[in-house]
Amino acid sequence: MVENNICPIGNTLDVFNRKWIFCIMSNIYNGKTHFNEFKQMNPTISNHVLAQTLKYMEDQGMVTKTVIDEVHNKTEYALTEKGLKTNRILYEITSYFFNELDDTRSEEEKEQLLSEYREVYGI
Repeated sequence: MVENNICPIGNTLDVFNRKWIFCIMSNIYNGKTHFNEFKQMNPTISNHVLAQTLKYMEDQGMVTKTVIDEVHNKTEYALTEKGLKTNRILYEITSYFFNELDDTRSEEEKEQLLSEYREVYGI
């Protein structure tokens, strides 16, 4: 039994304490790299919250931001080595959703989708 006062789960969740982080990471894994693409994939997020979340992710070392065109304010985001290490977390959350929470799909559909996510996340 661990007897120290440090809870690795709680401390890790503190880093991922923003609602949209995992969705944005998943978007990047799926080839989306621009602000407008994140907005399109997550239409209920406000521009302000999306900008704040991306800045937070950058500050945490999870993503890098590269300015592509300063005149048109075009930037591209990519996962860092640290960000890429979330692949198993993202897959396990996705798997939990399909296996425990999604009752709208057949088992075959769920397995097909999980197979696709394994490929996306490199698992």
